[in-house]
Amino acid sequence: MQRRFVSSYDRWIQGQKSDLTKLLRAAAAPDATETELRSIIEQCMKLYEDYSEQRKLLAREDGPTFFSPPWCTSFENSVLWMGGCRPTLGIRLLYSLTGCEMEAHLEEFLRGQRGPTNVGMMALSASQLRLVNDIHQRTLRAEDWLSSRLATLHEDLADKPLLPIIRELQQMRRESTSSSSDAVASSSSNPPLVDGPGSCDDARKSEESAAAMQTYADRLAKLMEEADALRLATARTLVTEVLNPRQAVELLITAKELHLSLHTWGVERDHQHGRG
Repeated sequence: MQRRFVSSYDRWIQGQKSDLTKLLRAAAAPDATETELRSIIEQCMKLYEDYSEQRKLLAREDGPTFFSPPWCTSFENSVLWMGGCRPTLGIRLLYSLTGCEMEAHLEEFLRGQRGPTNVGMMALSASQLRLVNDIHQRTLRAEDWLSSRLATLHEDLADKPLLPIIRELQQMRRESTSSSSDAVASSSSNPPLVDGPGSCDDARKSEESAAAMQTYADRLAKLMEEADALRLATARTLVTEVLNPRQAVELLITAKELHLSLHTWGVERDHQHGRG
């Protein structure tokens, strides 16, 4: 199973590299038409959609793996949110591309007290800025909702379904200790004829704990599936509904270069620390 998980990620990385080459070529071609640019953008989004679908199917087999995936570097894992990047990361990248001062003065831009910035690589119109701001606020609320549900799931570990199993195991251990003491006292005159029920109880508890952990894993997988859907929807809205094709190409280039660079730097860092 682990090999299929890693293979899926490796194909995703290779697809990212291939898409980046196409995007860079398109960005360097001033005569590229909007139709051609939209075709490349759609190819990128199709790869993203396909990978999200693969993740959904694999997460149903083992959801917890995606929350600290062994195919990622330790640095990448340290910045993961729900098994991937935060959906708002693309919006922060967009603000950075537009201009370093954009987010600090966003309210002034929206009120018309400042004109569109040309400091960065990309200038957004006032109407585009309003759309981006609306998407940002909606996405932040969706992120917070998912984060609160994950926190609740974590806290549930101290309640059902695992805590009753722990308490019953504690009770069994106390009874076993008491029985052992009684047995020692009477062993010389009444040797035991059969084994006690402990092995059967242990097997039952093992099955119950495995079932409880599977329930937890399934809930994690569901959360990741919703987070992936939010990531995908946010990216698609930005590059197909808010930005024009050339702006979308620039954003996709930056996002892919950031992802691939973090992976490469993370691998180098793991090697420096004796990992990998």
